[in-house]
Amino acid sequence: MSRTVITAVVAVVIAVLTAIAFFVSNISLDDRVRKRADARLTRAYQVVQRLNQLANSDVQNKAERLAAKAEFVNAIKARTSSQTESANQARLGFQKFMAEEKTGTLKPDRIALIDGNGEVVAEHEVPSVAKQWKNEDPKEKNPTKLPTTIPAVNVVLDKRVIIADQWNDGKQVMRIGVAPVVDPEAPNIKDPENPVIIGAILVAYAQTGKSSQQDRALLGTDIAYFENKRVVASSFTRGGSDEDTAKAALLTALLQDGTLGESASKQKISLDGADYFAAAVKMPRSATKTLPDEYPANTTGAIVLAGVSEEEPTPGEVMEKAGTSLFILLLGGGSLALAMLGIYLTHRRLITQADQIEQGVTDIINGNLDRTFRPVGAELDGLANGLNVMLARVLGRPEPGEEEFDEAGNPIIPGRVDFDEGEEKPAPDPDLAALVQESEPDYYKRVYTEYLAARKATGAPEDVSFENFIAKLKVNEGKLRAQYQCRAVRFRVLTKDGKVSLKPVPIFA
Repeated sequence: MSRTVITAVVAVVIAVLTAIAFFVSNISLDDRVRKRADARLTRAYQVVQRLNQLANSDVQNKAERLAAKAEFVNAIKARTSSQTESANQARLGFQKFMAEEKTGTLKPDRIALIDGNGEVVAEHEVPSVAKQWKNEDPKEKNPTKLPTTIPAVNVVLDKRVIIADQWNDGKQVMRIGVAPVVDPEAPNIKDPENPVIIGAILVAYAQTGKSSQQDRALLGTDIAYFENKRVVASSFTRGGSDEDTAKAALLTALLQDGTLGESASKQKISLDGADYFAAAVKMPRSATKTLPDEYPANTTGAIVLAGVSEEEPTPGEVMEKAGTSLFILLLGGGSLALAMLGIYLTHRRLITQADQIEQGVTDIINGNLDRTFRPVGAELDGLANGLNVMLARVLGRPEPGEEEFDEAGNPIIPGRVDFDEGEEKPAPDPDLAALVQESEPDYYKRVYTEYLAARKATGAPEDVSFENFIAKLKVNEGKLRAQYQCRAVRFRVLTKDGKVSLKPVPIFA
């Protein structure tokens, strides 16, 4: 593997590890934020159920207090004789009730007095009452006809019970409380122990965007009210306090296509690009007595929504995240810098030593068998010394530590053999045929003998061993064979200007 590839791999590994650490540290904080959003949802889910129970108790209590006022009994009784007296008595009853309400108490959106036939006698702050809620089916065609279109009122007109329920008046969903108005003076032939029910009081609070926003302030999460899988009011706002009906429509679509169930199980949904944890809760009913079996099933509920993206990290977590991220980035950058510096220093020290060893090996391959390896550094000095020992034993020269040195400190290498490189294309040798026919052992012995004789004639030392001479001969043969592109190379002894050398003779055939 090249140095460049090693450097790149190290850099990539450090960068990837840094990125993973950075990502994990951020995921850890995001996970804590999600858990807090989940905890907010759980808390709000529990609170909304208690709020609904309290709201039911409150609306039942108001209905019961209103129904107990004698003015409403008088208003229903006077209706057949004097409409004016009936209206005055009803108005007086409404005024007394409102005067009794504590300051700051949320006022009902509607208070209505209904007679025993299901007709509205009077409504608070409504001067003239139009015919409403009355079941207009002819009695002769429908013997089981109910007095009104409001199930809770029908039950209350039939028996003495106080009911808190949800009801859609065709325009909006309302929380209602219904209580019976009884005439203590009228005899009840069927049940002498109970007074006669002559009417009912209805108290209603509308579920609106504004009331939903007030609920959000109490819960700490968004809330949406639905009926028959259609959101009728939500706490989502846009442009100030206006209800965001677009989000309510998206929530309705999730309810209708089954993406968001009406069960209490927690789900994660997305609305207009924002993530929420959501859970639905049925709007509770309450009654002082058991409701009849034919009473309509409950189709209203509320959805509690905790926005994941709205959950802001605490200042401490923000600082922790910033500090951790900065530390990881600095650690990764520092590690990368140290790794690059380490690779550079390793290259300068170790690779440079290896290059020197490689250069020496190349020289030997090229025929310089007198080459020795000098110390290159602590890491590869052992290899250099081992190569020197190997060459000494192969070539029969003194091993390291046994050699002699000249005045310049260079080792004196005995048995030096000089070679004449000759021309690129040597001239044909007249005795080439005889040279080719000569066997290799005879050739080596003859050339060695001639070389020693020539050195003796020129006064040069005869310190060349046969093994050293043959080894150098073979190394140079291999180098020149590749150079001349020939089958073999042999040498002739050449004496020129008092210097003995070996001249190559290439053999092509």
